[in-house]
Amino acid sequence: MVTIIKNQLLKHLSRFTKNLSPEQISLSALRGSGELHDLTLDEDLLTDLLELPGWLRLTSARCNRATFRIQWTKLKTVPIVLNLDEVHIALEVCEEPRPINSEAGAGMAMPGKYSYIHKVIDGISVAVNQVTIDFCCDAFSSSVQISRVTVESRTPEGRKGDLRLTRIKSPDTGQLLIFKELEWQSARIEAKAKGAASANLPPLRLLLGTALCRIVIKKRLSGMAYSFIHLVSEI
Repeated sequence: MVTIIKNQLLKHLSRFTKNLSPEQISLSALRGSGELHDLTLDEDLLTDLLELPGWLRLTSARCNRATFRIQWTKLKTVPIVLNLDEVHIALEVCEEPRPINSEAGAGMAMPGKYSYIHKVIDGISVAVNQVTIDFCCDAFSSSVQISRVTVESRTPEGRKGDLRLTRIKSPDTGQLLIFKELEWQSARIEAKAKGAASANLPPLRLLLGTALCRIVIKKRLSGMAYSFIHLVSEI
């Protein structure tokens, strides 16, 4: 059983990662838990999937450790929990605009009507201990460090609850609303100019405290396309 699940994980994760091997995956099928180490994501694929502008390229994306927990008997009501330890992302400005692959996102879409597996995936909760994003261009370099990031499903009133209460379906319009909440405990932004003229200038630093962002995602019940995302933020 464990070998079968490992092979399925490898099959799906290999689309997004580089050189993923069975040795990087620890799994307990009965407990519904697992762990992955030293994940290196495919930066070219992610650049296309995230639909980054043509002047921007993702050059590196790594995660040192990821764990997940699945309550097999409560998948309808309790989310799968995905915990990431440290995520490092590097971005750079392209010297020449890169070609944009508009079909990359379509290739990853899950076809068909909105079903049980889609509900499970949409309900996943994600927690990240630390996210570090480095940005580089000819004029300056910058970094963003965000701590204790969580993305969880919420009811329309913003409360935790049964996963079935975090979605509103309208059969008449063929659309579905999914309610999420993004929160982080602290963020640190630092930017420094390049060049001899700015060698003695101190870097620009910005510190942010706890922030919360409520997200409403609208999906079509057929075709599985995301058609609308609405954000309400609180800092």
